[in-house]
Amino acid sequence: MEKRARHALKLVGMDEKFYKQSPFELSGGQKRRVAIAGVLAMRPEMMILDEPTAGLDPQGRDEILGQIERLNREHGLTILVVSHSMEDIGRTADRILVMNHGHAAMLDETKKVFARGPELEEMGLRVPQITKIMQELVAMGLPVDASTLTVDDALHQLIPILKRKEELR
Repeated sequence: MEKRARHALKLVGMDEKFYKQSPFELSGGQKRRVAIAGVLAMRPEMMILDEPTAGLDPQGRDEILGQIERLNREHGLTILVVSHSMEDIGRTADRILVMNHGHAAMLDETKKVFARGPELEEMGLRVPQITKIMQELVAMGLPVDASTLTVDDALHQLIPILKRKEELR
């Protein structure tokens, strides 16, 4: 078990020195990663994480989300994330199940679900802020993808448009 626990710490990007460290000496993000490592040591086929980034600062949030993405991509681990943060979901999820009053309201690819923004808003959910901005830019006639989920993806679309506009001046 010790060997598996040490290996699990490495999987979540933590040094072996944390193996014997007191939890009271860890930051919020480190505590979350150690908790995930504890589950990974049991070699699950699937993990369910309920609000894994709640209460974390932006750096801790990015670290946890990055770790979730790596565990899925590099180790093929299925991870179900429960979250009210549409930005987190937009960044990490391949598919989304939207629950409304205990019933499955939507189940589809992330972009397809967020393309249904008005329906989500009726349920009290919002699309990621960048998706909303991109939808407004489409409404203004700009040739961008209204289902963009991340700021990086938006920048890749907007920078060439801004450069072309600058060249026309």
